[in-house]
Amino acid sequence: MGKFIPVEPEKWAEMVKAMAENARLKAEVERLQSIHSIDSIGIEQLKAEVERLTSDIQMEKENEDRLVREWQKANNEVYGLKTQVAALIDDQTRLKAEVERLTKAGDALAGKAISLEYNDYWSEYEKVEDVCIDEVEAWHKAKEGKQS
Repeated sequence: MGKFIPVEPEKWAEMVKAMAENARLKAEVERLQSIHSIDSIGIEQLKAEVERLTSDIQMEKENEDRLVREWQKANNEVYGLKTQVAALIDDQTRLKAEVERLTKAGDALAGKAISLEYNDYWSEYEKVEDVCIDEVEAWHKAKEGKQS
């Protein structure tokens, strides 16, 4: 109200009322501008947070994909190892059966050699008899895991 504005006296009340309304509206504009300023700062912070979280989610997805690939690789290795173990068990079973069969055959052969020792047939061939007895003793040592 620093300027003098010539107004008719009957309009003076209207002018004072209009100036008060103008001051109130200016204050409202300033208040809304400050809220908008605060909101825009908050919006910018929220946008930055959204970007950070989006980046974190992307990193987590990549990490999850990597872990899934590693798990699949490990699972494939486990499957391969199980297959190898099954094959080794089959080989072990086959070899045990073969050892048992050969042990029985060796025992039968040693028994036959011993029974022939007492047979008169071998009395003419004493050198052969000594070889058979040596072989039977070597067989028994081998069964016990000893060297002859």
